[in-house]
Parts: sequence; structure tokens; C-alpha cells
Amino acid sequence: MKQPGEPLMDDIDWRTRLWLALDARRALLLKIGLIFSLFLLTFGVSVLTAWKSPLYGMVLLALPFGVAFVLILEKRLALAPVIILFAAAFVPFSLPTGTGSRLVISLVLGVLFIFLWLLRMILVERHLHLERTPANLPVFGFIGVVMVSIVWSAVFRDPLVVLWRTFYFVQIASALVMIVSPALLLFSANVLREEKYIRLMVWLMISLGLAGMVDNLLPFSLPANTGGLASMWVIGLGLALGLFDEKMKKGARGFLLFLALAWVYHGFVLNISWVAGWLPGLVAGMVILFLRSKRLFLAGVIVLALYIVLNTGLIESWLGSEKEVSGDTRFTAWQINWKFTSQHFLFGMGPAGYAAYYMSYNPSEGMATHSNYIDILAQTGVVGMAFYLAIFGVLGWRGWVVYRRVRGRRDFLEGLSVALLGGLAGCVVIMGFGDWLLPFAYTQTIMGFSYTVYSWLFLGLILSLDILTGRESLPEEPLSHA
Repeated sequence: MKQPGEPLMDDIDWRTRLWLALDARRALLLKIGLIFSLFLLTFGVSVLTAWKSPLYGMVLLALPFGVAFVLILEKRLALAPVIILFAAAFVPFSLPTGTGSRLVISLVLGVLFIFLWLLRMILVERHLHLERTPANLPVFGFIGVVMVSIVWSAVFRDPLVVLWRTFYFVQIASALVMIVSPALLLFSANVLREEKYIRLMVWLMISLGLAGMVDNLLPFSLPANTGGLASMWVIGLGLALGLFDEKMKKGARGFLLFLALAWVYHGFVLNISWVAGWLPGLVAGMVILFLRSKRLFLAGVIVLALYIVLNTGLIESWLGSEKEVSGDTRFTAWQINWKFTSQHFLFGMGPAGYAAYYMSYNPSEGMATHSNYIDILAQTGVVGMAFYLAIFGVLGWRGWVVYRRVRGRRDFLEGLSVALLGGLAGCVVIMGFGDWLLPFAYTQTIMGFSYTVYSWLFLGLILSLDILTGRESLPEEPLSHA
């Protein structure tokens, strides 16, 4: 008999009825689901072990534990950028893909956490929402253009272009890297709410710099991934915090300054022939010195000039070989690339797409561009290039706003804001001389994500600090009077 206030079954929609029916049989459904899942897991492990390799079987076997870990972490997504950074820096684990590249754990984690973040908004919070940052539009615009460029490049591909068996797999993997990398900017801005997690990321990078320096000096090898722009971030963070954070103990500040200078010496003196090893760190360092003191900046310029004068012969020799081996080669590569890019100017030739044009039309002359700017234009066209440049324009603007907010505090946040501005300047410069933020599939391969992700995670901190310091600067609402 219907109780007062109880709705009639006829008044309940079909979705509610279905949910009530499932809820009544929850225990039975759980048992059936568990048995079916164990069957699928056993079958999958057997197939992957026999078809691919035992490594894939082990990964699948560990999946339930990974799911349990993810469910626990879902409540603390602020740890996700820290975990991605740690995996990229210290976990040398990767999966074979059947091509010349491997799938690094940091990329797997990046995809997993972004997916988990979106899933939580849909299923738990029941609405999609993002922090309002000026980076939202250019990031989503660039991601959209990357996806459009895949279809565009297939529809308008020259009929004489020949594709190889693994081309589409490589193209999808390249697109994934091009999507996940800038997506981490927004992910960091939306999940990092507390300074303690930001500090943890900074000290993880400092630890990587220390481990990398020990690895350089001692005869044994440490699992420290110091590839790409890792040294630039160590130099920038060490120099900025050492010079700006007066609330830090003097011993710690001295250690950071020493570590930064050690990496400057390692790159500019011991390995001057590798431009990416010293140029971005030098640019970042000069920006930091300029923001700290004009006199300090002038002193840095004088020291640099003295070093160049005292080592003129060595530097002239290096510049000559660099021009012959790299400079002229790059210019030739850009000319060849433009022959194809100019015919696909709007949305480009798709991720990794210009490699197919090289092999079809210029197999003996096709060379990697070694420039993120040229790569982005070739792969996503002028539309993708516009959104990509807008991302860095927004980061520069908001980075400067953050610095103006915290200037004069002489604390961790001021030091970090300066380090991020210096790092951003280094990234903008070095992207012209290499694919150091978006690794090209046929040069660094998608494995390059394991160190390009450093820059995306730390550039994402610009947006995090913008939100954090913006809330700190909001005036308190006046108390209402009864």
C-alpha cells in the first residue's frame, strides 16, 4: 500500500526504475562482474604474453592494482603532476610499440590522469568546468587543430605520396603527444591548489639536477633523465630561488646557487658544442639576473664577455663547425620543408606527415627541421601555428602579471615566478633550434616526451600561480551588519 508522500511507480521515469532494479541486485551483479573481469584479465594476459611479449602481460596483470591506486588518487589529483614529473625524471620504464620508438611511463600517466580528471567531472561532479584562464582558448584551439589536421592531411594528401605500414600508428602517437603536452598546462592549473605540491615539484627537479650532476662526475650511472631542457630548469630554479628566496636558509640558497653554476659550467664550458645544453640555460639565467638586479645582470654580461675573449680560438672553431654541420643544414632543411608546407598551408600535413612527403619526393634530401616552429607550421598549418604561438603569448603575459603581484616579497613564490619567466624565455628561444617541446616522431620519437614534459609541467605552474596569487590578492568582503 502506498505510504503518504511516497511517489507512485507510474510517476518515476525509466532511468530511476532501472537504477532501483540494478541497486536491488547489486551483490549478484558485483559477483558476476568480478568473475567476468578475472576471466578477461586471465585471457588478456595469456594473449599478450604469447602475441607481444611477457612485459605486456605483466603490465595487464598489474592493471587491477593500478586501478585501485588511481581510485585512491582520484581524491588527491593535486599529486598527479608530481607523479608524472617523478616518473619522467627517475623511472626508466617504457613499453615497446613495434616501431622505432617506445611508450614511456610519463606519457601513459599523463593520458591516464587527464582522462581521470575528465571522468571525475562527468561522473562525480556531474558537470565539466575549468578554471577561467586566458590559456583555455589557445590550448583547446591547438588541440582541435591537431585533430583536424589528421583528417585534413588524409583528404588532401598528394596522390603520389607513399605511406609505410606503421605510418598511421606513428601519426596517432605523435598527435597524442601534441595533445597531451599542452593539455597538461590546463590540468596543472585546475588541480594544483596548494603551495606544498608546487614546492614538491620544484624540489623534485632540483633533486634531478643533483642526481644528474653526480651521474656526470662519478663512474656509476643513476636513473636520472637529464635530457632535453632539464638543465635549463635546474639552472633557472636554482638561480632564482637562491637569489630571491630570502626566507630560505642561507646554506640551502648557497647549495642552489652552486648547483645552478655547476650546470652552467657543464653546458657552456664542457659541452659548448651542444647548443641545447647551454643556450636555454644561459637565456633563462640572464632573464633572472636582470630581474634581480641590473648591476648583477651587467656583471653576468661582463663575465660572459671575458670568457669569450679568453677562449676566442675555441669558440671560433666551434662556431665554424656548428655553421657547417648544423646552421647551413638547418637552413637547407627549412627550404625543403617549405616546398611542401606552402602547398598545405591551412592545416598542414598532419602530425609526422611531412616525413611521408620527404620519402616520396626527396628521399635523399629530406632532413628533420630541428625547429618546433617549422614543425608546427608543417604539421598543423598556419591555423595551428597561430594557436601555438598564442599559448606562449598568454604564458608570457600571465607570467609577467604573477611576477608583478609577488615582486618584492623575497620568498618562494617570487623566486619561482622569476624562474618560470626565465624558463619560458629559454623555451621560446630554443624552440627555433630544436624540437625541445614537441618531439618530432622521426627524430627524438615519442620517447622524447619523457623530458619535454618537464617544460609543460613547469610552464603550467605559471597558470597555477596566476590563480593562486590572484585569489590571495582579492580584497576581503566586508562583514555584513545586522
